[in-house]
Amino acid sequence: IASLKGYPGYETAMESEGAKAMADARGETMEVLPGKALGPFMLGCPLSKVISYMKHWGMQYRQVQVQFSQGDLSTDICLVAATIGLRLRFCGYSQRLKLIDVYDPKKIQISYEGRLLSGPKSTPTFSLVSRVLGPTFPGKCHPKREVYMLQYPGVCALFPFKSTLEKHDQVVERLEQIDPVAVRFFLHTGKSCLERLQLPSLGASELYFELVVVRIGTGIRFAKRKRSLLFRRHTLQHVLSVLGKPDQVYVKDIDSMRIHRASSNSADGKLPPTTRGDYFLNYFQLGIDILLSGKTHFVKKMVLHTNMPATRNFNRYNRCNYQIMVSVEQQLAAKSGKEVDGKSKILAATVENRSNGETVSESILNSHKQTERKTPASSKAISFHTKWDDVKNILGPSGRPMVYGGSPGLLDYPLLSNDGADGKSKSDKSPSGPMILGGASELNRLNPFKSTLFYAYDGIVFEVLPNKYIASITLFSTS
Repeated sequence: IASLKGYPGYETAMESEGAKAMADARGETMEVLPGKALGPFMLGCPLSKVISYMKHWGMQYRQVQVQFSQGDLSTDICLVAATIGLRLRFCGYSQRLKLIDVYDPKKIQISYEGRLLSGPKSTPTFSLVSRVLGPTFPGKCHPKREVYMLQYPGVCALFPFKSTLEKHDQVVERLEQIDPVAVRFFLHTGKSCLERLQLPSLGASELYFELVVVRIGTGIRFAKRKRSLLFRRHTLQHVLSVLGKPDQVYVKDIDSMRIHRASSNSADGKLPPTTRGDYFLNYFQLGIDILLSGKTHFVKKMVLHTNMPATRNFNRYNRCNYQIMVSVEQQLAAKSGKEVDGKSKILAATVENRSNGETVSESILNSHKQTERKTPASSKAISFHTKWDDVKNILGPSGRPMVYGGSPGLLDYPLLSNDGADGKSKSDKSPSGPMILGGASELNRLNPFKSTLFYAYDGIVFEVLPNKYIASITLFSTS
């Protein structure tokens, strides 16, 4: 559980119809749209848009808790606004709103077709709910939970009820006599909340959570758009024609790891020429950053974000639904430790902090070699929910990682290991340990979360969280 104040968040422009409804609510009476929305909160809405609204409007959203499970990605993410008794549940996979839970109706004022249903000045009794929402089929009793569920299409009301009556007529008559007060309201998609919760279907033109197919060393392809972005081939004009206007443009002004590239790639130790003028196109809504050359304007690198909770960049980007296709040849090359183009096994990669002007580049040396070769049966796929151990099983072991996102003295240094030829783990006896990036940064000192580790392969760098999930991937050309 973490406070919203700990996340930087990107204030998105509210241009859709749902966003206009958000701007109109501002903490006033929230209208119930069965199976669709409660005030500004629309079922199927992305997590980032809801958080942006909460941060933009109203003091009632200043104390919002984010509830999630660090060990299981499939677990739903919840936003809890205790001051108004509201819990919003999001799908852990797509991060879209799938259930609106009004767990304290006395704190929030809601209405249906202009008639008050609950709030500080309106008590949601059984008779009031039946009168406002209209007639429906008899509800269901749950003796173990001691509640009576009154179900409408897209809306469900729960009433406290203790009874041993079996006939529906007797139950309804008893409810009319005691007239209990509703303790909870659910808004959902579908006819009943007892069924498996479903998300509203995305339209053919809706590009949120679009599948992005990754080819290591080559580029990416968007499934719905049926357009590609390729390294050292496509220019700025092509990027804009495929993705449109970026949310932000950041021009690199410093390369903090330039000295490391000089020591590893240059015989005389001279610094390589600066890359000033290179610039990022930040697409926060797509969860993608594109780095282009300042001289040629060709695509140089791409960064795809997973928007995992408990990370410093949570809610800055939407989740990118990428899928990395690893061919048999790529698996063999990665696992055998082959040299590429006659060069030493140095995997140079650049990871950029795209939105606040902070640049992190790394040059990672793979100093360990695997002698045992295994031939995979077929091509395999790596997606945003693939854990790091499964990634290593597909691509093989990597070199020692780089650490980013913590301050000196606060890092929990991992026990680094490499898989030997016998398949057993051998500890890394390197006296230097993992390389630290940005440790002295003031922003990193304020980061409440643990550091992330960067592991590099030829053409791709993985940013790995302490729970072994992937925070982002950085793609670059291998030619």
